[in-house]
Amino acid sequence: MDGEECMQYKLFETARLGPLHLKNRTVRSATNEHLSTLDGQITPAWVQVQRELAEREVGLIITGHMTVDRSQRADEGQVVLDRRIDHSLLRQAAEEVHRAGGRIVAQISHSGLKGMERVNGCRPKGPDDFTEEELDQLVEQFIDGARICQAAGLDGVQIHHAHGYLLSNFLNPQENHRTDSYGGCLENRFRLPARILAGVRAACGPEFALLVKVDSNGCGDLRALLRLCQGAGVDGIEISGLDFATRAGEKKPFFLHEIMEAREGVEVPLIPVGGVFSRKTAEQVLEAGFPFVSFSRSLICQPDFISHMKENPEAESRCFACNGCYKIYRQRPVRCVQHTQPLKQLEIVFGPYHQKD
Repeated sequence: MDGEECMQYKLFETARLGPLHLKNRTVRSATNEHLSTLDGQITPAWVQVQRELAEREVGLIITGHMTVDRSQRADEGQVVLDRRIDHSLLRQAAEEVHRAGGRIVAQISHSGLKGMERVNGCRPKGPDDFTEEELDQLVEQFIDGARICQAAGLDGVQIHHAHGYLLSNFLNPQENHRTDSYGGCLENRFRLPARILAGVRAACGPEFALLVKVDSNGCGDLRALLRLCQGAGVDGIEISGLDFATRAGEKKPFFLHEIMEAREGVEVPLIPVGGVFSRKTAEQVLEAGFPFVSFSRSLICQPDFISHMKENPEAESRCFACNGCYKIYRQRPVRCVQHTQPLKQLEIVFGPYHQKD
């Protein structure tokens, strides 16, 4: 990264991320679509979201997080990525994204302490609740999920280590109290992620992109975490933070300063996420030496925001940055407080829960 700090990237030039050739430097950060069936099955509505993003010039789409454990879903609209998934719809999503010139990577996860008991019928599981044999099984579940995505024609996976889900819990010394080889120092807390990353790479090979998403402020030493991820052979690291949801109203990059302080000696592409709502701000991220820019809420509000920026250098998102998208789907069947067109699948899944959260 040191040598890249002076490089001048352009948002709409072609780029390479690991094995992936991308039509531009824009990334749709994983954003929970909430569009599964009640039992976690993928739906045509979910496929449509991915297709429309690709058609509207998003270079790399990272899907909303899919859980590898059916008994530990984060909400009643989360896709479950196991052998019961509708392979034909997953393949259709990959084919339609590719047809539009985009690339698609699945974010795969375990809900950890964010598992929803009323959905799963059992309490959430954190780091302290797993036996070593259960951790072995969990590694295989992640590997199986990656194999399913590869077989369906997706371009890679992003392993979710952020936002308080299970791998984030393992990395966080406030949430991981284990006294065995999976707890204590950061290297031990990274042992489970390292096993998953090594297993996915061995199973899927170097031409299948392997990305991670991490918190800038969840493990106590971001620089050391970035180097551990680099040592695990990942192709790119997207960086967010545990406090991303508290930054309502902010329209500037959330974690840029922390990342710039931690990136010394890291050669793997780093992708900041959060607070980018204009082409001007996106270009500032590139000028700071980061080769890609992630967008999330702006694409919930305006799925065509990337194409709009391409046509208009002065473009700014209509998103209020109000975080209303975190709960509006439980109150009425839309994904943004500004939307008026209802989504039938949201109505099917969340109708019984309206006004309860």
